Amino acid sequence: MNANAFGDSLRAEDVPAALPTDLLHGVALRPPDVLWDGGRYRGSRLQSVQLAQARTLAGVVAVVQRTHFAGVVAVTPLYAQQGAAGLAPVWQAAPANEAQRSAASVAGQIRYGFLPPAIGSRPDARVTAWSLNGHASVWLPACSLDVQHLVRRELAALLRQPEATIRLTVTDADGASTFGPEALHPLDLMDAAADAALLSQEVGRPVCVACRSEAPGELALYVPPSAESSATMPGQHAPATNDAHDARHPGDQPLRLASDAPWAMRPSLARLLSQPGQATASAQATARTDFTVQTSQHACPPLRASVDELNAAQVFAQESQWHEQALARGEAPLPWRLRHLPEGQGRALARQVVERAGLSAEEDASDGNGTSQRIGTLRGTGFATTQVPCVDETGAARMVWSAWVAEVAVQPQTGQIEVTRVVAGHDSQHLQAAQGASIQPEIEHQAPRLLANARRLLAGPPAFDDWTSPALSSKGEPSRALSTPSGNDGLSTLGRAEDSVVTQGQLSLDGVVTLPAAAAIANAIQDATGVRLRQVPFDSEQLRLALAGRRRERSRNPLSRGWVWLAGGMAAVAGIAAALWPIKPALPLTAGPDVSLYSLRAIERGRLVAAAGDCVACHTAPGGKTNAGGFALDTPFGTIYSTNITPDNETGIGRWSYPAFERAMRQGVHQDGRQLYPAFPYTAYAKLTDADMQALYGYLMSQPAVRAEPPKTQLAFPFSFRPLLAGWNALFHDATPFTPDPSRDAQWLRGAYLVQGAGHCAACHSPRNRLGAEKTGVHYLAGGEAEGWTAPALNQLATGAQAWTGDELFQYLRTGYSPRHGVAAGPMAPVIHGLAELPDSDVKAITAYLLDLPQASGASKAKPVAATQAAAPVAQPAPAAVTIQSLQGRRANGERVYQNACAVCHEAGSGPTLFGVKPLLSSNTNLHAATPDNLIQVILNGIQTPANDDLGYMPGFKDSLDDRQIADLIGYLRERHAPEKEAWPDPTNTISKLREHAELN
Repeated sequence: MNANAFGDSLRAEDVPAALPTDLLHGVALRPPDVLWDGGRYRGSRLQSVQLAQARTLAGVVAVVQRTHFAGVVAVTPLYAQQGAAGLAPVWQAAPANEAQRSAASVAGQIRYGFLPPAIGSRPDARVTAWSLNGHASVWLPACSLDVQHLVRRELAALLRQPEATIRLTVTDADGASTFGPEALHPLDLMDAAADAALLSQEVGRPVCVACRSEAPGELALYVPPSAESSATMPGQHAPATNDAHDARHPGDQPLRLASDAPWAMRPSLARLLSQPGQATASAQATARTDFTVQTSQHACPPLRASVDELNAAQVFAQESQWHEQALARGEAPLPWRLRHLPEGQGRALARQVVERAGLSAEEDASDGNGTSQRIGTLRGTGFATTQVPCVDETGAARMVWSAWVAEVAVQPQTGQIEVTRVVAGHDSQHLQAAQGASIQPEIEHQAPRLLANARRLLAGPPAFDDWTSPALSSKGEPSRALSTPSGNDGLSTLGRAEDSVVTQGQLSLDGVVTLPAAAAIANAIQDATGVRLRQVPFDSEQLRLALAGRRRERSRNPLSRGWVWLAGGMAAVAGIAAALWPIKPALPLTAGPDVSLYSLRAIERGRLVAAAGDCVACHTAPGGKTNAGGFALDTPFGTIYSTNITPDNETGIGRWSYPAFERAMRQGVHQDGRQLYPAFPYTAYAKLTDADMQALYGYLMSQPAVRAEPPKTQLAFPFSFRPLLAGWNALFHDATPFTPDPSRDAQWLRGAYLVQGAGHCAACHSPRNRLGAEKTGVHYLAGGEAEGWTAPALNQLATGAQAWTGDELFQYLRTGYSPRHGVAAGPMAPVIHGLAELPDSDVKAITAYLLDLPQASGASKAKPVAATQAAAPVAQPAPAAVTIQSLQGRRANGERVYQNACAVCHEAGSGPTLFGVKPLLSSNTNLHAATPDNLIQVILNGIQTPANDDLGYMPGFKDSLDDRQIADLIGYLRERHAPEKEAWPDPTNTISKLREHAELN
């Protein structure tokens, strides 16, 4: 079906309801900084874009630019990604004064932070739009009715046409739920639909766009301090004062709540960028509040927050502030809040919830500062309430109240928070028409789903070892995970279909009931401990530090302290002696683990750990069974064969206990006590957390058992004497798990954990010393070797003439191809296969970490081309005439080989793409490298197993070109595409060695 299939008479009802089959694919650019002031776009401006260059790339159908919006339409997703990279956008940074003014507007105000719960990604989720002749049809994945109305309203504003001309069709082959951890965020759907509609409007054909899942942005709310509000900062006691000279009470006048973000949901990014001067809000928060919402007029980041999340954040700030005000005035928070509720159904509901919880509406059980209990577990109670406007099934509007009582238990030594009791009520009655009769509230006590939703608000361990599965949906046990029983394994694992707040025409009861949850828990924590936590989810580490700062220092007996030091020193000596002792005991064999004890989510987590570690690449022999071992690893000390890691009882690890598995992974010691060679990167795997190690064990033990005996590793003496490796470990191995740097953000820490741990990037990309140990310090990721290939330096990717951008590196790691740097080949291709299993967030984390690495000290910097050319006549004597003739002849021969064998695929505008992508050589990383080894490998062997099927393949020329022809060819390529670099020495000997190595393997 093409753009002219219906001509000018096309109407929305004429477009078939079924998803079109002849889809094009689109990718839209994203600016580095996106700022919005509630009415206008104030972020990065698109200064220039290479439209003509992108049009020439293979598979590109059209390129689109509208103000600051730019995108590509192509025949496949990969071509669209390559075309977007070929646009090479130049962004003009947003004015610095915007952020400064925004920061100044909230200086000195009390801040409340609310991080919306994460929603699981669905990498296969796509939106298709067909926009033509003033009508548009859009095919969406599964989503609720209110999201559909939101998308229709946004597209009408974007396309500047009535809502009646836009038809939405929900089509989802896998039947994914519209709620829960596998649901898509409303803004992800809205952005994808807007991109697809705008691109389709340009080409007049159906365009499909993938839903990008971004990390949720924090909602930051600020309350200006005043005489009526003297709230405490985190970690401080609330002063118990009573301003007798001030007759006004905080409840007598509305408080002003200022936000550094517009208190509304942002429009689509496509509308922000294409209509920067008319980017009004898509929707407003609907929760009723006693605060007067004051929107800042300064630019701010457009938060990834839906109306539901805005409501939750607003209620959290409001109800927390009421509790703090009561304490500031020396009042009991619960009766104080009840007194200031309006007469009517809201106050009646609140009193009934309080009575059901067994509390007194007149006075609190404690003084609100946690001073009544200071030994052992600290316990507290909190209250919060809210009111939300909703419509019933007839369209009639109603205000619905909900109220919460939460009880918490806090372990002061660890800061661990546990919600122990929940009593919640609402007066919605499913929004049935009241017909003048009073509505009886519904009150629930200890409902499991309410406890689960409460625990979603408790932060778990540091996020560097959290895994998001692109594959597992809620059908695979959404509420079970390899984690603590409290459910702190991730905010998305406890979601249910009831988590939606308001749907079109009806009310999701659980959503309204849980709106006050965050404030009730925060108030209970302050009641228990005296510490006010103003950020959701609540961080146990922050609470622990606050409590530790309050505890008095205990007197220490110098003699006792001496004994402690002595015991610690003896333990350290014993540990060193155990590490140096060359003979390790065998751990007993078992019947194998009961894999049914591992949840599907835990096994999926282990699968992702194995994918990040690319276990299959080294533990699978060519043509062999997966993970059955036998892969030959060439090292300077001899050939080492990988082992069978399938759960076969005789030849694999089927009878290994978890302690035996963990010892091998962390210490490099086999189950039978043998020292393992560090070709197995236990030096990196030791950094895995306990949860990841357990998940990996469960995953490997759940895979099919393969009986296969790989060849035995037999190295020459002294390397065959394995006890010597105990000394090697003492010198070069640190078995300490990854320790996060508290000064770094979560994305950087995640990237560092993946690169240093499971990814073991240093195994190939760091140089090694004479004993085979990875060099550290300035040599970390400074380049190495792997299987006859040169592994380039990763510690200077962001510098030099061939510097990588974040988008380029992300695309390369995600697809195995970058138009400016080339195609992943050799040992890197299977790495790309492994990374393909990880979500985009993990690949972005790796990208952020690598680009942040400093350039290695003393690394050579690229010289300017002009300076190199000017210095050449002085630095080198004029060659003899016979040498010039020889060089010219070899250059002509190299050019002739290139034209006959290479140009048809690599020369721009010289014919069709025969084998896949058409990578340009002018910026290929291999042509700018210090050695020609990788270029020789590609020419000899081609790319038979590309990192991505869409890349196609490259034939090898080892059987059609001799060593001299290949030497002439790479000399020509170096001279033509990297003229600023020095010519490589005659590579003929290197070609011969690599050819021989290829034939042996």
